[in-house]
Amino acid sequence: MSHQTSSPASFPKQNRTKILQIVGDSKFGGATYLILRWSEYLLRKQCQVDVLSTDRQTVVELGKIPGLGIIDNILIPRDISVPSDMKAFCQLLRLLRTRQYDVVHTYTATPAFVGRLAAYSVRVPVIVHHQAGWTVTDFSTPMERIIYTPLEYVATLVSTRGICVSHAVKQQAARLHIAPLSKLVTICNGIDPQPFVEAGKNRASLRSMLRIPDGCFVVGSTGRLSPQKDNATLIRGAVRLREILPDLKFLVLLAGNGPDLSQLDALARKLNVTEQVKFLGFCNNIPDFLAALDIFASSSLREGLSISILEAMASALPIVTTNILPNAELIEHEVDGLLVPPRDPAQLAYSIARLIMYPDFARRCAESARAKVLQCYTVDRMFQQTWDLYMELLHKGSPGSI
Repeated sequence: MSHQTSSPASFPKQNRTKILQIVGDSKFGGATYLILRWSEYLLRKQCQVDVLSTDRQTVVELGKIPGLGIIDNILIPRDISVPSDMKAFCQLLRLLRTRQYDVVHTYTATPAFVGRLAAYSVRVPVIVHHQAGWTVTDFSTPMERIIYTPLEYVATLVSTRGICVSHAVKQQAARLHIAPLSKLVTICNGIDPQPFVEAGKNRASLRSMLRIPDGCFVVGSTGRLSPQKDNATLIRGAVRLREILPDLKFLVLLAGNGPDLSQLDALARKLNVTEQVKFLGFCNNIPDFLAALDIFASSSLREGLSISILEAMASALPIVTTNILPNAELIEHEVDGLLVPPRDPAQLAYSIARLIMYPDFARRCAESARAKVLQCYTVDRMFQQTWDLYMELLHKGSPGSI
């Protein structure tokens, strides 16, 4: 059932810019945080804003924003499903013809592909996509490259602009020949750092709430438990850390849900690290969770510009993460944290141990990381740049064209 907290008739087109954000059935996560805040920003700019989402948790959070329109009766799965995608495409055509949006802004994989094609078909003036990475990466199989490269190219071609969330994303497009570069702009992700700065003041009570034993060193990670995050490497790293520092009392806390949960739990049992590795499920207060940690670790294989790492930087945590391009854009090795090769549990464990054994070095990295976020990666800067892009494209007055 679709429900609207605002009536389209009450916002005349000549008075308000009409914006549709298409999220589809993508699950609640770091990107959702940005969509929620961006929707609030657009409403403050006196725009009419609708969001298309069928994820239950996302819809609940969207419903807390006064004046926001919610469309939850068009199912666009995150992964390709030809029958569902064709049905959604036809439903979107009817919606777009009826509402006559000025801007369609898409997010995530299949919902973005279907949404952009539908918007182009009805000549929506501005079609933009939040390009948080590419379906083709260095880890893709030859068949995946054959299938997804032309799809990515066409989807970008029919967009007015693709908004790359990091310089690395645009560099990857050039290297992999996956999108027309003339259609791409770079607006780096950002966060509101203040909640993460403030949360650190309550560290002792937060560790008590999480039942962390005295003298226990805590390594943590946030994010969806999905293949691209490669949390299996972090779990294997826990085994190696136990070997490197046999007298260390430590925990590895994973905050998040996802399709890999049962597989990761089985791996922890197989490797006999269930005393060290704990799955906390979905966490609705990330600032507090991060404040309770000693080190943040991410073994991700693919990112656009990681919101989780930005949040850890704002929390002034020592960070170990993979040296993929988007992460290396955020973390300068041995300045803001430590970078390790993907799928290398031994190097991951060694780097964590290094931060434990050299606390002054760890503290300097953490302070440098926080300073970088405060200077370069705020959400205010991100939203202002995105709004300026909207206005520039609307003033040109032409839809995405090939």
